Amino acid sequence: MAYSDAEKAEALIKLAVNFYNFEKTSDELGVAQSTLRAWDKKSAEIAQKKDRFDTAELLERAVQRLLMTIPKPVTLQEWAVTVGILMDKVALFQGMPTQRTESIVRTLQELQDDEFANVLAEAERILAETTSGGGNNGHKSGA
Repeated sequence: MAYSDAEKAEALIKLAVNFYNFEKTSDELGVAQSTLRAWDKKSAEIAQKKDRFDTAELLERAVQRLLMTIPKPVTLQEWAVTVGILMDKVALFQGMPTQRTESIVRTLQELQDDEFANVLAEAERILAETTSGGGNNGHKSGA
C-alpha cells in the first residue's frame, strides 16, 4: 500500500507519542514495524537537509484528533491544557495572533453626564487614597 507524506508524518507522530515503541505503533496503525523504522530513518535524514513536513498542518491535525476523543488516562483539565497549547502553536506557526488585547479609548467629552460623574468620583477616590497616610509617594497633600 502506498502512503502519502501526511500519513507517514502522522505515523511518525504516533510513534513519538508511543515513545518510539515500534511494536505498539505498528499494532495500532496496522503498519509493519520495518516500514515504520524505514520512515523514521528517512525522516531523520530529511530533517537534517530541510524541514520537509508542514509543522503547522501536522499540529492542526493533532488538535483535530484530540478534539475527537479524550484520552482515557488523562484528566479533563490536562486534556484541555494540551489542546489549548496545540491550538496556540498552530496559530503561531500560521502567523496568526496568539493573544488578543482590546482597548477602548474614549475622551471625557464623549462621556454621558452620569458616566463623567462616575469617572470623576473614582479619580477623586484614588487621589484621596494616594495622598492620605503613607501612600503619598513624596507628593504633598493639599486642598
